[in-house]
Amino acid sequence: MPALQLLLPEIAAPEAANDCHPPVCAGASAALVAQVGGEGGNQCEPGNEKRRGRKAVHASAAARKAAYRAEKARVDFTDKPEIVATLNEIAADLDCSKNELLQSLVRFALTNRNWKQVGLYGARRNGVLQ
Repeated sequence: MPALQLLLPEIAAPEAANDCHPPVCAGASAALVAQVGGEGGNQCEPGNEKRRGRKAVHASAAARKAAYRAEKARVDFTDKPEIVATLNEIAADLDCSKNELLQSLVRFALTNRNWKQVGLYGARRNGVLQ
């Protein structure tokens, strides 16, 4: 039975196997790479030198948050605790946030009623809506 033989490719120069220095093109100008490239030196493979991605819209996270807040108007809502509890319950049933629920309710109210002609629901006592 013949013994197994491994055929390994021969290395042309023994110093090529231990070549650990960085490639010639690292940090070099294009003219220098063109002169050195070819048979005599290490050639650079094309990488991400020219691909930089798109530019950031905002300089920082704080600038991004400030731009978002400038686009939105904030309305604070206060009401009786039982009404807020009902809003929390409805939001939990619909699997949405209280903010999303209030946005939906306000949009529905503005779409389905002419508030300028009809006025508010309920009566005012001492300047407070009952």
